[in-house]
Formats: sequence, structure tokens, C-alpha cells
Amino acid sequence: MSRLLCFLALMILAAPAAADDVARGKVTALAQVDSPWDRHWDYFKAKIDESPVVEMEYFIRGEVGTEEQMLTALRRNRIQIGGITMWGLAGIVPESAVPMIPFLFESTEEVDFVFDNFLQDLFTEFLADRGLVFLDWSEVGWSNLYANQPVLTPGDADGLKIRGSPNFAAQAFLQSVGADSIPLGTADIAPALQTGLVDGGLSSMVFFYYALSGFATDVTETHQSYDQGIQMANKQWWDSLAEEQRAVIKGAFYPIVPARADVRDLIGELRSDLISRGLGVHRLTAEQRAQWVEATAPSHQVILDEIGGRANEVYAAIQEGKRAFADQPTAID
Repeated sequence: MSRLLCFLALMILAAPAAADDVARGKVTALAQVDSPWDRHWDYFKAKIDESPVVEMEYFIRGEVGTEEQMLTALRRNRIQIGGITMWGLAGIVPESAVPMIPFLFESTEEVDFVFDNFLQDLFTEFLADRGLVFLDWSEVGWSNLYANQPVLTPGDADGLKIRGSPNFAAQAFLQSVGADSIPLGTADIAPALQTGLVDGGLSSMVFFYYALSGFATDVTETHQSYDQGIQMANKQWWDSLAEEQRAVIKGAFYPIVPARADVRDLIGELRSDLISRGLGVHRLTAEQRAQWVEATAPSHQVILDEIGGRANEVYAAIQEGKRAFADQPTAID
């Protein structure tokens, strides 16, 4: 009888407690209300709610703070899952600035192909080295140049005071066209535009529309760089999960192909609305774009040298991906 009791006691100790059967964590993001990202997180929540083995709390409206603060919380395991842009990630992974080198990509199709097939493994390594786990890409979009006047050529930017991200790739881009680069926090941009501290800046179309379109008259779709987001997890927490729990979480993210389409559709709608409101929304001609490409080409090596680390490896992977994209067979009608 005593042997049976001992056996049962050992079985009880070996079995996971009920609390351990459920993975619990917190999610952080900066999702605009009623935006595609908001709906994508609603999808994530619904998928998680279907599972009895995962429970999450959500702080997706910027409650945790800036992306820098979000990354700190993720790395310290105060937050377990987060969506961070490449611009934000560059604060701890300097190589994240490489894909933002000016005029590196020709089209969204090329961007998708290169990120999916040539950059995911590299960024998985970069995150792992910093105690984080790559889960999926998320869409942000092209960066543009806005101002209180049309800026269609590099000559138009010469001498203008332009707010850029502290990221060195943005600074080098502006310097290469003769602009006076002014690094400011996002909360300081609108007052700086109002007071004339800056004449314009760089941003995605979504951020410009919601935060800055009341303070600038023109936006030029320079498309000089493409900002991708990354969904990531704290590695210590992720490694503690069962395979079933990991599968539930990874399967809860909105599929990347329709997610990209949703964001790009939104950008088209915002562009149309800006035009209807009387703002100048400018698309570069082929000739104008060629001028930007030529003016900023010398900045590529300058940026790579400044970033250091594995920057040249990332740049080489992008170039390999661009060649592979160009070599794809085209459909014949």
C-alpha cells in the first residue's frame, strides 16, 4: 500500500500544475484605433480566446510607451509579445537600419520577396542574440517626405530643415540631398512645424495622415525606404512554453499576405482623402526619382560603415534577393 501511495505522490509531483497548463503573457503594440493593425490584433485576440492553453492581456494602444520603452519591457520579460518597427528595433539592432538605406528597393513586390526569402533568417539571429524571438513580419509601409512646399527633386530639399528619425540611415539620406537634418521625438514634430523649427520631415503615409497632415501642405511619395514591422516575443518566456502553446500563438497572427494588402489599401484611401482636402500629394516621375537615386547613392557605403557589425552582410543579402527577384520568370499572356 505504501508503495502505491509513493507512486501516486510521485505522479502528482511530476504532472504539471493546472496553472502551468496555461501560458499567460502580455502583448504591446502601437495600433491606431479602427486601423488595419487594430483589426489584425482583434483577429489575434479571437484566435487566442479559442484556445484553452493560452491567455493574454493586451496593451496595444501605446500604454507601455514608446518603442524604446516597449523593447525594454520585452527584453526584461515584463511584456512577452510585441510589435516593433524596424526603425524602433535599430536602437538595439543597428543592422535594422540597413533595409532603410535610401532607394534600395524598387517596388513593394520586391520588398516582400526580399524580406520573406532573404532577411528573415538574419533577423531571427539578431533578435535571438538580444533575448528575443522572431514570430512574423508586420506591415508598415513606404517612408515619404512632407513639407510646407512641394519637394520633388533633391535640389528642392537643399537647405530645408527636415525632421528625420535619429536612425543614421534617415540622417544620411537627408544630408546627402543638402537638407538640414533635425532629429526630434515624435511628440515634438507638430509644434516644430508650427513654429518653423522644421520645414518638414520623413514619415509613413499613415503617420503623416493621422498626426501631421494639419501642419504641412505637401507630401511627396519619395518611397525612399520601406519600414517593416516585426512581431516578437521574449525568448526566456517563449522557451518556457509547450510546443502546443507556441503553435497557438504563431497561428493567431493575421496572415501576412492579406495583412499587407489591408495596410496598402488603407494608404490608398488616405492618399485620396488628403487630395480631397486640398493637400499637395506628389508622385515622382521616373526622371525625378532617378535624380534622388543618383544624389543618395554615395550614402549607402557611408551608412554601412557607420552601422558596422553585420551591416555589409545584410546589404549583400538584400542585393542577392533583388537579383533573385529580377530573375524570376514573368508571366506570358
